[in-house]
Amino acid sequence: MIDLDKLFNPCFVEEEAARLRFACEDWGFFQLVNHGIPDEIITNIRSDIQSFFQLPLKVKCDYAQVPGSLQGYGQSFVASEGQKLDWCDRFAIIAQPPQARDMKYWPTQPHTFRKSINDYSSELMKIVGSVVHFIAKTLNIDLKLMDDKYVSQVLRMNYYPPCMTMAEKVLGFSPHSDASFLTLLLEINSVEGLQIKRHNAWTIVKSNPKALLVNVGDFLEIVSNGNYKSVEHRVTINANQERLTISAFHIPSLDGVVAPVTSIAEERSYTRQWE
Repeated sequence: MIDLDKLFNPCFVEEEAARLRFACEDWGFFQLVNHGIPDEIITNIRSDIQSFFQLPLKVKCDYAQVPGSLQGYGQSFVASEGQKLDWCDRFAIIAQPPQARDMKYWPTQPHTFRKSINDYSSELMKIVGSVVHFIAKTLNIDLKLMDDKYVSQVLRMNYYPPCMTMAEKVLGFSPHSDASFLTLLLEINSVEGLQIKRHNAWTIVKSNPKALLVNVGDFLEIVSNGNYKSVEHRVTINANQERLTISAFHIPSLDGVVAPVTSIAEERSYTRQWE
């Protein structure tokens, strides 16, 4: 668990930054508390996501994916009719930068949904900027080298229905690592299901309604020269309860270059003047 307030507090920053470094090196995941998103914005996005997935299928299909696009409502990565699909419905949009938005995918039901998405997305951009700032310091990287690594944001809302008859035989999301720089996840309800692969075993992530779950993505692993780990994870299904989440994938600009930062030595000195 990483406390964003402590990272900004000169009295606690060195200790908390050491915890951040350990989390990125050893786990590839951490829970971010005191992130600063107003309660009203969290409440609104949670309510509107629940309301959207409760809409009739015909209404949700007005925002269905089209071939070749990952935006819209449906199952992601559908390549053929014969493939095995994950036990979930998804709804994805490009939220940042604003000029990249395709508003035909932004639902008008519930009527507050567009505002909720915009407010939540904007708050996340502030948070990811702060987190990347401190990650850069733990790696002794010039922050300017990170500026274009998280400028785009894709939001994916996930609905995992219960499976009463064979929950142990299906997966909400198959094992994978994230093709992002950083991913920030908010659990809409408190139904657990996310698991992280650590030491060749699956570890359950306990739900924390006051936290954002942050994980290292493939691009950060590359930039950190493998020091920070993009860890394999999956989502299991609850037999009796639905699970809802929203993931925010922060990715580099499409015309940018992602490569290991050569200044990161194999053996880094962890002594730094924190500002």
